Amino acid sequence: FFETNKEWLQPYAAYSYLRDTYYTANFRDWTKYSIYVAEEIEANIVITNPPFSLFREYVAQLMEYDKKFLIIGHQNAITYKGIFGFIKDNKLWLGYGFNGNAAHFINKHYEDYATAGNHKEGMIRVSGITWFTNLEVKKRYEDLILFRKYYGNEKDYPKYDNYDGINIDKTKDIPVDYEGVMGVPITFLDKYNPEQFEILGCNRGVDQDPNGIYGRGSFLNGKETFKRLFIQRIK
Repeated sequence: FFETNKEWLQPYAAYSYLRDTYYTANFRDWTKYSIYVAEEIEANIVITNPPFSLFREYVAQLMEYDKKFLIIGHQNAITYKGIFGFIKDNKLWLGYGFNGNAAHFINKHYEDYATAGNHKEGMIRVSGITWFTNLEVKKRYEDLILFRKYYGNEKDYPKYDNYDGINIDKTKDIPVDYEGVMGVPITFLDKYNPEQFEILGCNRGVDQDPNGIYGRGSFLNGKETFKRLFIQRIK
């Protein structure tokens, strides 16, 4: 089993050993092992669950050393500075998600108050968890089927106060006949096909052109919207 799965078992085992040895998941506290030395790492693919607080630094390290990876993270990381740029440039995307968009983690120190039907004893349920990867996955090139129409239903697609783009609250409501800029929820990324859409930016001001419009918050009727990705159809 080990030889068959060595490519991912070995780096995960090293990570777990160092985490437990130094009593912290903060790799900066692992003394001489805190520095990545390519010659000492044999694995070609890294599969792990890095600390969410160090997610940006961890991804940056993987990218710097051109590693292939499949790692667990929170969907809010999509708009993080240092993460969104990779996503926009199609260097990072989402893998297949967890059932119910949530994952279970072993934790003996916290009681899980979740009311979800899939509560598991001795574990806590965390919503918004997904896989981030730079490995090719089949679903990435599957077209999102669109059936809603913008023209004739303009009232359902209000334009932002501060720039030319329409707001869309649910991915399923993306219109098939609109070719302009659209603001969609970050959960759209799970359905993102780079051959069907282009990601132009987001409304949280990270990794944006300071002279462009896509680094500013998006407003509807004077109220700022929640996190949005700005996209445009290319086919």
